[in-house]
Amino acid sequence: MTPEPRRGVTRGYVGGLVGAAIITAAALLVAAWGGLALALNRDPVESGGVGAWVAPVILATGLGILGFTLWRQALTLLRGRRGPAWSSIVTVAVGSYLWWSLLGMLGGMSLGETWLSPFAATLPAIWAIAALLFWAVLARRVYTDRAAPQWPWERNERDGRDEGGE
Repeated sequence: MTPEPRRGVTRGYVGGLVGAAIITAAALLVAAWGGLALALNRDPVESGGVGAWVAPVILATGLGILGFTLWRQALTLLRGRRGPAWSSIVTVAVGSYLWWSLLGMLGGMSLGETWLSPFAATLPAIWAIAALLFWAVLARRVYTDRAAPQWPWERNERDGRDEGGE
């Protein structure tokens, strides 16, 4: 990273990056839970008395909380902090596990589907990965002078260099 002044970003850029991080977290969640379901030959929620809407609502609100936390992390980064906001990342990661477990119990899920579930154990890692990726992309944009990466067909063919001057 360069010691030069920061580049400005718009709220739209940060909002789009938050959206991309949430989509990434959702994709990782689907992949991890799908792999676990195949490996363990069970569903994340198997209790008969639990409504079909309980788990998606818990996860959607958890992703909303992740988005709010990422927005706050962006504000911290834009105020001059160059390193990841570790307290924020750890809080949102542990909070995702607690959110799933507490609301799952309130929704009628069993202990094995909430606190002791391997599915729930993947949530902190997924939320932490999404938060770290968000920080890395935003920090690169704000604190470096490198141009945006380009696909091979976007590069200038005459001199083999990127249009951005790299």
